[in-house]
Amino acid sequence: MSGYDLKKIFDNSINFFWAAHTSQIYRELKSLEEKKFVDSKMTPGEKGPDRRTYSITKAGKESFKQWVGDFPEPISPDTRDDFLVRVFFSSINGIESLEFEMRRKLKDYQKERERLALVAKHMGSYAEMFENKDEIHYWKICLSRGRFSAEANIAWAEESLQYLAKMKKGKK
Repeated sequence: MSGYDLKKIFDNSINFFWAAHTSQIYRELKSLEEKKFVDSKMTPGEKGPDRRTYSITKAGKESFKQWVGDFPEPISPDTRDDFLVRVFFSSINGIESLEFEMRRKLKDYQKERERLALVAKHMGSYAEMFENKDEIHYWKICLSRGRFSAEANIAWAEESLQYLAKMKKGKK
């Protein structure tokens, strides 16, 4: 695959828990090639210029297998949340400002839920592409967490908006 192909797959599959920019993908592919974990070759472009396509090597598969099995201790998610720290200090700007931002965030969460539904639709074709039908079971576990997170975030935003509405009534 080319870096562009990988970016499309990232965007339509794991982006809800592991985002990657195109520049980062190409940088990593170059690093992986230097380590002999991938090989590359130029292939004719179907509609445009030639493309560099990458294939994983035996050493790359072995390194990846080792990385997957090496779970970090402790396993903890990134705890930095730019939005939530702004909510925490929102008294400085007032209820109306936070209500506006919370509504925007609720829409983002709802879009994420819709995007996850699209990810579910693409899963089968990606499993076929990677020629490993068992992969889909593990992907479904990740997708399930994404859906639970999206639903929890939606519920939190809706509850917060209700709370802010009560706060406004109390100030009148």
